[in-house]
Amino acid sequence: MGQGEIPAHCRRRFTHGSLWRLSMNITLLSSLALPLALQAAAPEKPATFDDLAIEEATAPRCGVAFAIAQGWQEAGDARGQTLPELKSTDAREFFLTAMVRLIDRYSLERGDVVALVQSETARHRANDYADVGAMMPACLVLLDAFKPDAASQGG
Repeated sequence: MGQGEIPAHCRRRFTHGSLWRLSMNITLLSSLALPLALQAAAPEKPATFDDLAIEEATAPRCGVAFAIAQGWQEAGDARGQTLPELKSTDAREFFLTAMVRLIDRYSLERGDVVALVQSETARHRANDYADVGAMMPACLVLLDAFKPDAASQGG
């Protein structure tokens, strides 16, 4: 038997047609498995912040609370007067950074983000915004530790 020649016992077992069928079966299985693998790898989009782990939900929730409190401050509402002035802080950048992380992790679309924020705002509205004041001390600690330059550079 010369170099590159197929041994006789292999030639009988694997004909051109059987190799073709084998390669087609492998191709078919691969094409079916790839979408399943991609689907399993993509995390499910959250409908509310309650669908997220607390580590993922805290910063976006604080961002929404900052937006509500800043709105109070701009409107002269007494609920915002007891808080530090948020407009001159990095609260807006904090919120944007938190939401971009969710967008990247869950492949969220604009509508998904709007729905998350509206859901959180409705949750606060349902208890007359009592949670905003309750969560603000912890959120302000997070805001104080936030470094926008480091966040924009991925760290």
